[in-house]
Amino acid sequence: MKTKFWENKTIVITGTSSGIGEALLHEFLPLNCTVFAIDRSPKEHPKNQAKVVSLLCDISKEEDVERVSTEILKQTSTVDFLFNNAGITTHGRFDQMEISVFKKTFDINFFGAVHLTRLLIEAVKKAKGTLFVTSTVSGLYGIPGRSAYSSSKAALHAVFESIRIELSEYGVRSIIFCPPYTRTALRTSGLDAKGQRLNEEQAKGKIKTPQEVAKEMIKACENPSSRLVTFDKSGYFVKWMRLFAPALLEKILFKKLYHDFH
Repeated sequence: MKTKFWENKTIVITGTSSGIGEALLHEFLPLNCTVFAIDRSPKEHPKNQAKVVSLLCDISKEEDVERVSTEILKQTSTVDFLFNNAGITTHGRFDQMEISVFKKTFDINFFGAVHLTRLLIEAVKKAKGTLFVTSTVSGLYGIPGRSAYSSSKAALHAVFESIRIELSEYGVRSIIFCPPYTRTALRTSGLDAKGQRLNEEQAKGKIKTPQEVAKEMIKACENPSSRLVTFDKSGYFVKWMRLFAPALLEKILFKKLYHDFH
């Protein structure tokens, strides 16, 4: 971490009570900065040099997003980094998926992030700040058994790519960050095709820790060239195969994830 890069910065992070969001927040605690920590279950964090303002917010509720945005703008006129990190996963076949599950997934993963960004965008423009989206490798292609999840993240990509171009003249950056499987509670707090809570085992194989992912997020912010960021083999594979060999990619996904949608 480049400590001086973050000094005196104002940072907004959603989804800070656990997982990647909590790990990211803890990276900033020793620094001289201000962090607005947004979560539907906010909690106390270790006291350190950073000023941490914990805000209660269900990102899927418009009134909550409007309330916390107003509170943030009462305390600061600039936002240097907005980390749209809060999210939910959804597993199930499309032909079995309730439309209410699609709507819930989009309310959290898409509309919550877009709404918060829209309300804080003038403060980000004033700071020549950075917009950051925690996405997923599943947002790079329509993953079988993940139609709602993949589409909600892919939609975010389109919005924040548009923003990057539109607001480039104001010095605003937009980073879409696609981590691989990470050891979080996502698979036990997500939804199945009927809207019931998932209770799936953690993915097997090499899995990143939230701390490892948080450090990569910080590196991405510090790199002025960051746009669409992947940092492991699965991310690179999907990113390039979708462009150069989509038919082969679909065959591989069908075979690898067959049991996820049967």
